[in-house]
Parts: sequence; structure tokens; C-alpha cells
Amino acid sequence: MPTPPICQSCGMPLHEEKNWGTNADNSTTTEFCKFCFQNGKFTDQNLTMEKIIENSITMSKKLWMPEDKAREIALKTIPNLRRWKK
Repeated sequence: MPTPPICQSCGMPLHEEKNWGTNADNSTTTEFCKFCFQNGKFTDQNLTMEKIIENSITMSKKLWMPEDKAREIALKTIPNLRRWKK
């Protein structure tokens, strides 16, 4: 089974269509999740990579992941996503 796409802004797995973002024409995109991208725009235009890393760690901890593991994954993944890659 192929690996599901992940949001290219926050790294959230996009297993289900209900979590996909939307383009300007209201079609869905598997490039970004609905929390990061709606109607063809990022939901938070001023979001920084540092802030999304902290948000990711917070959410992972709520899902019972130890903070050190959550931080390791976030720091490894998020800087390499399309939105943040330089």
C-alpha cells in the first residue's frame, strides 16, 4: 500500500479526503490539509516555520507522543516540506 500524502505545510497525513485542502475553484488538493489551505490560499499567511514546528509538537504530545520524539520528527520533516523548503 502506498504511503499517503502529507500536507506540504504542516506534515499532517492526508489519509482521508475530508482533510484535504481546497483550491480557488473549490476542487480538493492533496498537497495541503484543510487546516493550512482553503480556497487556494494559506489559512494563516503570516505563519512561520518555527510556529508550525511548535504547533506540530503540541499536537503530537496531545496524541500521547513523548515531546522529544515529537520534536525530532517535526524538526526532521517540516523544514523539508514544499511550503518551507528554501
